[in-house]
Amino acid sequence: MKQLSPTAALEKELIDCVKSHFTGEIKTVEALGGAWTDETMRTLLKIAPAVYVAFIGNSPTDLRYCVKQTWALFISVNVLNGIRVEPEKAFLIHDYLIKLLNNRRFNCAARAMQFSQSANLFSDLSAKRGLFVYGLYFTVDMPLPADNEQRTIDDFITYYHKFISNPNWESLNKLPQDDNNE
Repeated sequence: MKQLSPTAALEKELIDCVKSHFTGEIKTVEALGGAWTDETMRTLLKIAPAVYVAFIGNSPTDLRYCVKQTWALFISVNVLNGIRVEPEKAFLIHDYLIKLLNNRRFNCAARAMQFSQSANLFSDLSAKRGLFVYGLYFTVDMPLPADNEQRTIDDFITYYHKFISNPNWESLNKLPQDDNNE
């Protein structure tokens, strides 16, 4: 059986926690990876209100064999003519997420998650595109992967390929999985 990394396990727990708490209230809760680009903005615009979970990075902690991780939850709400649609709902989502996640202990974490700050990520560009975003930031001490008999990373089953041609194109390919190795 393949072992899930502690970071991947926390991402799943965060998404599941938010989904179960906001059933019927938020249209989507999913992971958001990578840098903020035009594609990110298009993703955020697809469905609102929505919550996107993003791993930000690691820093040192006082616990041995652990790192302090920073996580962000981005709340997106619709904007009409530069004005938030249902601003009270956006604030309620913001406030309830802090209440839900601050001091929450996740199965894969070494300590409870701590709220660190929130930010109004309003910009003229996002408003023109019909989007208003709040960012909530949390930290949590996470164990590093366990030292066990298997000290290699499994073969990747997905790979990215970019072709330089006219026109340029990209593909994301999934390799067949051998169920006997799981």
